[in-house]
Amino acid sequence: MSAPTRDAAGIRSADRVLRILAEIGATPDGLTAAELGERLDLSTATTYRLLASLQTQDYLVRGSDARYMLGRAVDGLGRAVRSQLVATPTVRRILEDMRDAARTPAYLTVFRGDDIAVAHVAESAAHPRIGQLHIGFADAAHVTAFGKLMLAARDDDGVRRYLERHGAAAVTSRSVTSERALLEQLDDVRALQIAVEVEEYMPKLACIAAPVRARNGRTVGAVSLSTTADDFASRAHELERIARRGAWHVSSSLHP
Repeated sequence: MSAPTRDAAGIRSADRVLRILAEIGATPDGLTAAELGERLDLSTATTYRLLASLQTQDYLVRGSDARYMLGRAVDGLGRAVRSQLVATPTVRRILEDMRDAARTPAYLTVFRGDDIAVAHVAESAAHPRIGQLHIGFADAAHVTAFGKLMLAARDDDGVRRYLERHGAAAVTSRSVTSERALLEQLDDVRALQIAVEVEEYMPKLACIAAPVRARNGRTVGAVSLSTTADDFASRAHELERIARRGAWHVSSSLHP
């Protein structure tokens, strides 16, 4: 009889934890322990025990006013969910087809809060990814093709706010670091619905990206291909066609 009892207690505790997260998530200003206990009909001891556990794991934070709010661990889960919603098995197969057609690694990038992050990479032994562009990479959006493509989804003020937070440091001698020059580039990206960078992120490397769109037309991500600058110069039209087609298929798969 003891095992079922422990199982039932564990399920009850898990249910209470989920209800606490749901209540706090639905309250912008957070809740005190007393307010949570009253809402969920929990004893003071049980409420503080569960809150302490969630705080230790960074699912909750306690403010100076004794109100609990969602912590960074919840944000991390949210980011993972957003990535998984886009990087579905169907999308991964599309990226593999892009890789094989282009004979280059193919990347999927999504918004992750204020960041622009790599959510999936289709690579192979014959076509390995760029070492730095691992899943979760979220740096230097101003000098990557997928970063420019997704920055172009913001208006100029939104781009300026992004640059204020993240900066626009030079990565190579060809990196665009001027706000004015970047805004001019992004105007071209908006007009052409394609983004290209050549040796801005890494010497002898080029990348091309096309937008992934939601049903309402909003840019929610990008697919991109990377290759050497020399290879890109000789196959730019072919790689653009593959990137645009792949982006269209990914967009279509998100809202069939």
